[in-house]
Amino acid sequence: MVLALSLIPLVGIIGTSIYIYYYGIVWQEPLLMITGWLFSGMGITFGYHRLFAHKSFKAHPIIQFIAMISGSAALQNNAIKWCSDHRMHHKKLDTKDDPYSIKEGFFHAHIGWIIEDKPATIYGVKDLENNSILRFQSNYYWPIAIGFSFIFPLIIGFYYGRPFGALLWGGFLRLTLVHHFTFFINSLCHYVGKRPFEANITARDSWWVAYLTFGEGFHNFHHKFQWDYRNGIRWYDFDPSKWAIKLLSFFNLTKDIRKVDEHKILKARFSSVKNKFQEFLPKTPLKIKNIYLDKINKLQKQATEVYSAWSEFEINFCKLKQTGFKDKFHKKSMYYQRKMLKAEYKTIVNTFSLLFVSMKNNI
Repeated sequence: MVLALSLIPLVGIIGTSIYIYYYGIVWQEPLLMITGWLFSGMGITFGYHRLFAHKSFKAHPIIQFIAMISGSAALQNNAIKWCSDHRMHHKKLDTKDDPYSIKEGFFHAHIGWIIEDKPATIYGVKDLENNSILRFQSNYYWPIAIGFSFIFPLIIGFYYGRPFGALLWGGFLRLTLVHHFTFFINSLCHYVGKRPFEANITARDSWWVAYLTFGEGFHNFHHKFQWDYRNGIRWYDFDPSKWAIKLLSFFNLTKDIRKVDEHKILKARFSSVKNKFQEFLPKTPLKIKNIYLDKINKLQKQATEVYSAWSEFEINFCKLKQTGFKDKFHKKSMYYQRKMLKAEYKTIVNTFSLLFVSMKNNI
């Protein structure tokens, strides 16, 4: 494993650089690398992660098979072992039992855990072991992985007369990017960024990492709501995996897409700010501490009342969507009430956040 993880980037970066120096670049090779990166990277984020590990949606067997093949091309082990490690990471986050805990250091979380001399254990994936597509992958993982990682680019290279260039660009260099950008989720996304949904864990939202990992940079949200099919919840958040999942649903290739209710997301934001207040309140000067405590208590009371009304409204709203509204006016009225409840709670959350910033600046 040490040899493989050292050889792939060395050949990928140095070997490709030497090849470029002597033979130049043709357009097919960068295209092959980018296409392969997209194919194998989405295999991890769309397939291994959201489909198999978290079951955030269901997919047609054809989509499952494509996800299995593309995930294999990322050369990050078979899906059953990958998902076993990942589920353990969520279950034991930031503890000694977390396979790639950031508490053990940046290098350990990034790549060190992979090269540790320890027995390979499979735990908590009985559901996946019953999946015939994943059983097939487990039985033939190395032929599939080697075939799509190295042999397939080589064949394409023969087609345009530069097999070695295709192997370097589409095999070694592509794998270097896929490996280390995926590893960034375990290291950088537990090291830098914001924690808007859960303040007491190491997972952080780093929007720029999303551009390298097909949407996986919004890691604090993911750890709070791991079963949601999205990582980036705003429409403009870069998250190709969520777009692909939604797009395929229009063709009935994905279904039962799981999505957390918006009022629960805003409540998580409120709770996160509340936890930050508890961290900084002891450091606040006594002369202004009571003023902030009074404002905090008032906002918390308002938030509880509005959230209770909104969550109760959502229950009735969902029932009406299934049974049908009385008429167009009734439907319009219900959507308007929903919009107002959301706006009211969102205003409280934003006020609470601004209050925290004010208190922090006064310390």
